[in-house]
Amino acid sequence: MKIFMVRHGETDYNVAKRIQGQEIDQSLNATGRKQAEACAEAISKMKVDVIFSSPLKRARETAEIIAKKFNRPVLYRDELKERSFGSLGGKTFEEVNASIGTDWNELTSDKDAEYFELYKREPTENFKKRLLAFIGEVKRDYAGKQVLIIAHKGLIRLAHLLFRETHVAHIENAAIEEFEI
Repeated sequence: MKIFMVRHGETDYNVAKRIQGQEIDQSLNATGRKQAEACAEAISKMKVDVIFSSPLKRARETAEIIAKKFNRPVLYRDELKERSFGSLGGKTFEEVNASIGTDWNELTSDKDAEYFELYKREPTENFKKRLLAFIGEVKRDYAGKQVLIIAHKGLIRLAHLLFRETHVAHIENAAIEEFEI
């Protein structure tokens, strides 16, 4: 079964290179709204049976713009929220590197469990479990349907690891990704 995932449009925190996670619930900026419109136009010829979205504002606003093209409701699911970054939310990558005394990549590689406890960051295993539980439900309940998911960079990067076995460092705002699940 194929699914399509779209990263939300740009926010001011994306521009400032600040970590959002679940803790920061930013709206789209003007560029983000234009990106969502362009994405909706790019996929408007697709057949879409169901649209799921993270309930966080940036994803929700992107989903609502896209859903208008398809005249479909959006189903909001907590499982599609970005990973929780705990007290690191709102900080720039440089601020995180300075505060933890190592490169941000050391955190995202999950090599050191103390960072999870110290900063209350969501462990990778929990993030993975909630995505896989949601995908299992989609496979069971929407087999044969065209599924569109509006989510976040971290979740889409995780989908690349799980379904393509590839590491993708960056996902552009309003990028469209296709996965075989």
